[in-house]
Amino acid sequence: MGPEINSLGERTGVEILDPIESNRYVFHTPEEVTPTPTDTEAFTFPVSVARQFVTSALTIPENVTAAVRDDDGSHLRDVGHEQTHELDADDYLLEVSAPIKLYVRFASALTIDATTERIRIEFDGPTAVEVGARSSHNSPADTITVPDDPEDAMEAISAFSSALKTTSPERSWPTLRGHPPRVERGDELSIPDGLDAPDTGITIRVPADYEYLYPVAPLAYYLGAEVVPGETPRLTTDEDFEHRLDTYRGFEDEVARVLKQVFALDCATRTEGFHPMDLTERRAIEAVADLDFPDLYDASPAERLAAYLSVPAPVSDDAMTLWSRVTHVRPTPESVELLPFIVNDLSLVRTKSAAPEPSPTADQQDGQDAQGAERTRQQDALSSFKRSSGFADLDLPSPPSEQTAGVPDQSEYVPLPETDAMERAWVGDGTPVHGAKLLGSAFDRDRLEPTDSVIDVIVVCNDEQMREEWDTVSEVYGTRDVVAFDVDCRFGVSTDELRDLLAEDHDLFHFIGHIDGRGFACPDGILDAETVSETGAKTILLNACRSHDQGVALVEAGARAAIVSWGDVGNLGAVEVGETFARLLNYGFGVGIALEIVEEYTSIGRHYVVVGDPSVSVAQCEDGGPRLYELDWEADAPPGPDDEVATTVTSHPSPEYSTGSVADSYLVNDEDADFHLVPGSQQFTNTGKEIESVLGDYSAPIVVGGELRWTDKWFGGDAAE
Repeated sequence: MGPEINSLGERTGVEILDPIESNRYVFHTPEEVTPTPTDTEAFTFPVSVARQFVTSALTIPENVTAAVRDDDGSHLRDVGHEQTHELDADDYLLEVSAPIKLYVRFASALTIDATTERIRIEFDGPTAVEVGARSSHNSPADTITVPDDPEDAMEAISAFSSALKTTSPERSWPTLRGHPPRVERGDELSIPDGLDAPDTGITIRVPADYEYLYPVAPLAYYLGAEVVPGETPRLTTDEDFEHRLDTYRGFEDEVARVLKQVFALDCATRTEGFHPMDLTERRAIEAVADLDFPDLYDASPAERLAAYLSVPAPVSDDAMTLWSRVTHVRPTPESVELLPFIVNDLSLVRTKSAAPEPSPTADQQDGQDAQGAERTRQQDALSSFKRSSGFADLDLPSPPSEQTAGVPDQSEYVPLPETDAMERAWVGDGTPVHGAKLLGSAFDRDRLEPTDSVIDVIVVCNDEQMREEWDTVSEVYGTRDVVAFDVDCRFGVSTDELRDLLAEDHDLFHFIGHIDGRGFACPDGILDAETVSETGAKTILLNACRSHDQGVALVEAGARAAIVSWGDVGNLGAVEVGETFARLLNYGFGVGIALEIVEEYTSIGRHYVVVGDPSVSVAQCEDGGPRLYELDWEADAPPGPDDEVATTVTSHPSPEYSTGSVADSYLVNDEDADFHLVPGSQQFTNTGKEIESVLGDYSAPIVVGGELRWTDKWFGGDAAE
């Protein structure tokens, strides 16, 4: 099962559908075209489907990353924005990094005109064009069985690198890192014969204890290293190189530092390969380290590792200022089953015991009290009523304890430390106070059944007093040009209707109403999610009080992720949260990043957590990968045309553009602007006219004066909202 390439129905061109990931992309043509099958082997790079047609021009909506290559794959030039390129007649291959990986083959002279809104390619006449596509879908290919023994778990983790498609620096590209095999617990160690780890000559030695084993799993996977028992934690190679992991930084910090440094240097070194480009991180590394990148590109994995770690300064601090996620893990045998999915995201791993947290100092307590008082004032100002209060209208008898239940006991909450990563996640008993709780059931079932690549969203509101949120989010979902949406809005849904709707396939199920320990409030009674045997909803947003346990039940019934509350939420604050989540998910953020933004920029966002898989996204992003724009501008109105403003663009990871992808920004004054790594950020100085010309025509998140706004409202005259 792979992508489909068909004629575009609503206008001339072709649409490319990825039925596995529900992604859609289009090419526009000046005339009607009829794609017909062609040979996939004709493409230098792997594609799973190919179609050909004749056209005089192609228009690529949105300025995605694109590069022109010789037909043999040799890089000729990158296609930037606000640029025009003219190329003589020859055989060419155009690489398009859209949510679906695309390649276009043709033989012609051509003119490329790239703006911030589209890329247009004019041929020298009617030209035979071949389009090849491959899906970004990535899931475990096999399963390892491991008993509850750390030394056996070492062998299982050593097999994770069998998924790597290369051990060259190109492994830093996400499409060249395969998903590690699944791990399930059993009585005996069983590693399928086909899982052959690469022979890199690199070994990681740590004590046979989960507390040491879990943090090195991502590093072992990425390096293609064998993990073996050893009293002193260290990296060794077959060329007599050794690097201690028990440094003054501490074991976990040193492991994280090594992974970041090796990864950043691989990303810089790979610019000597198939994808030469000006990379911001390479320039940062060159400023602090003297490295021979061409020589490193051709070196063995062990030689590169020794060279990378011989650099005195932690170059990752200068090169990669952001990392996608830190996952805190209970060092128990049960946690091993989620390890492949944590490693696949290249998350940093830190172990956390069940020991109680130390009491805060007096200064810390004073700060926490002040923050709590401020949150209380905000909640009092925003709350007109609690979203649990509507149960009284149902007049259903139940013990008070059930009415106030629906969330874990206070002792079950797990505080996670602050981190410089974009997201925090938790594996183990209990629920994090902030971030995401990974649930094994969210990863048990990959959606391999095909879809029509239309984003199905259903919004259910079961309280008249919450109609404001229902009206607002109903308008937000589906406001996209390239991505096809089907949005269904229901009001006053009964228990039977709600059960049926949950059973249907939806990319997003957004519930607005009342929830407590008994379940969802409906006009005719209460529906307990624990009685729902199966749900087809991929992502669920339960914007109600005490929705934690109901969300967990729905993930166990088939959902990939649920956004839930762990306490009572006031209605006005919940309206703000609901609209913000809707806009972030509609734009293309994954649920984990969306939660972090909601926590930062809404009044009661810290009352919500994600349960399941925080990497799940609802829709592909209009900017290719999701970005957060920040202006150093304090005025209520947008800057004038000639006002100069410091701007920061932060690129966040997504399923299509995960760690190691590259992005560029439209907010540049220089044709030769660098690419930067995802995740990452760039800083510019722009005029108000430049900013509005790039961001004023669509809806993207923008932080102005410390407040989250949306570009369509900000530049559309609603700056004060």
